[in-house]
Amino acid sequence: MKELLFFCFLILFAFNSLFGQSGRVQTYSESSSESNKNQPSLTPKTADNPQKSENDEVIRVDTDLVIIPARITDRNGRPVSDIKKQEFKIFENGVEQEIAYFSSEDQPFTVALVLDMSYSSIFKLPEIQAAAFAFINQLRENDRVMVVSFDEKVRVLCEPTSSRKILRLAIEGTKIASGTSLYTALDTVLNEKFSQIAGRKAIVLLSDGVDTNSLKLTANDILRETGASDTLVYPIQYDTYDDVQKRRKKSAQVLYDDNDRPYVVVPPKVKGERKEDYEQANEFLKEIALRSGGKIFQVSSSTNLNEAFAKIADELRKIYSLGYYPVSERKIGARYAVNVRVYRPNLKIRAKESYLWRRNQDKP
Repeated sequence: MKELLFFCFLILFAFNSLFGQSGRVQTYSESSSESNKNQPSLTPKTADNPQKSENDEVIRVDTDLVIIPARITDRNGRPVSDIKKQEFKIFENGVEQEIAYFSSEDQPFTVALVLDMSYSSIFKLPEIQAAAFAFINQLRENDRVMVVSFDEKVRVLCEPTSSRKILRLAIEGTKIASGTSLYTALDTVLNEKFSQIAGRKAIVLLSDGVDTNSLKLTANDILRETGASDTLVYPIQYDTYDDVQKRRKKSAQVLYDDNDRPYVVVPPKVKGERKEDYEQANEFLKEIALRSGGKIFQVSSSTNLNEAFAKIADELRKIYSLGYYPVSERKIGARYAVNVRVYRPNLKIRAKESYLWRRNQDKP
């Protein structure tokens, strides 16, 4: 009888092992790798494998501590806020790392509110200002906000502050003008402002994503810089393509040939008016949100902007922060894959998936 029981136990053990390895039972959730389907392989790039894509993300640190913000939701998109440190695991290039820093508390954020003030905006200035006021009022008392507007030039209307009075005056100072220096505005926040600020940081960007005036910067430059200060990026995107084309037609001239017959001359399309400019803008805003661990919100002229701003304010209250000291030696310019795992099934994890490592004093 003992032999029979032992034999049954062996069969049951083998069955459980096979069943678990088959993938039919998933006891944990992992950060999505959907963004890597069209990206290069996340093979570690060392001195023996130095190639890197110009789209690779950069992280600059004063120490070897790597901070990864993560947002966890259930299958219905509802935030999950009760996950403990011991339920997390984090892997770099497939090697588990010890979690040295963990925070799930509502710690204060520093938020850069970056507003596109170019003529291409489909929203009227009072509408943008009202939505910005409402967004600030939904943040917590200790959160700090800086206001940046951009057209042809970048204007830092106020440095990070928790004073609602100062923020209101800054927002009231926004004005519509010509030109769009989107990349310069983001570079200013990431490298000149946020690089000197510790703690949780986020950029909330209201724009169509089209840049016409950043002469020294490209979309790839900004994508490479996105992870430099562990900054989440939340673009609120609107589409201005149809409105821009209508304005072009209105600017058409009626001329006359030698026989006094009229003909219409439409000005040639310039940068910011072409279909490919808008396709690049769409890809850029999606990528900058994905690479930072943020999220893109797409709105239209009939959309209440307050709703998009409210969702972002709510997201900022439900961010986990995971930090680790890599177990392997860091190599400047090497690319590292990051994977976050939570030992609960059926969860969705949004987090940074890879980065390029550089010392803080090194320029990309």
